[in-house]
Amino acid sequence: MLSIYKASAGSGKTYTLTHEYIRLLLAHSNDERAHNHILAVTFTKKATAEMKQRILALLNNAPEGSPERQALIRILQDYTHFAVSTIDGFFQM
Repeated sequence: MLSIYKASAGSGKTYTLTHEYIRLLLAHSNDERAHNHILAVTFTKKATAEMKQRILALLNNAPEGSPERQALIRILQDYTHFAVSTIDGFFQM
């Protein structure tokens, strides 16, 4: 499935992408490697860093033992496959 979000600066793209990433992650919570199958692409390195930080913070704020916390643990144990990238970075892979 491919979803594309287009919006102007300051309209909440990073917020929307962060919540969509978590929604997809939790929809496949029975897959221990669900984060390996999700790619989030943004325009800037700043947005990439902000999005990763927001995803990790939201997952970290979930209660112990929740699906969100389990997803956080799996991401941290396999951080190299936590794919949030710039468009340039994605095409250079």
